[in-house]
Amino acid sequence: MSNSNIQAVTKTVDAHAIAGRTRVAGIYFTNTAVSGTITLRNGSTVGSTALLTLTTAAVAGANDILLPDQGILFDSGVFVDVSGVEITSVTLFFYGGAAQ
Repeated sequence: MSNSNIQAVTKTVDAHAIAGRTRVAGIYFTNTAVSGTITLRNGSTVGSTALLTLTTAAVAGANDILLPDQGILFDSGVFVDVSGVEITSVTLFFYGGAAQ
């Protein structure tokens, strides 16, 4: 585990979430009863390279995911790309970088 302070940022729509080099260590999200996707992109725009895509179950609720080892490295920041209104919020737990 990191010796750095873990930070958190929450987004409810497609958005640049974290600026600068960072590691995402965990994700918490809420969703409706319709299946949706969450894509974390390496950069600050929707056109950035996808490093992680999650598909949610078609059941309303909340889920959390702890990423193994030291998480996923995003060397150009993180853009959160969510499908429509199915994903109601995404919280990223990270170290390094700065919340946007």
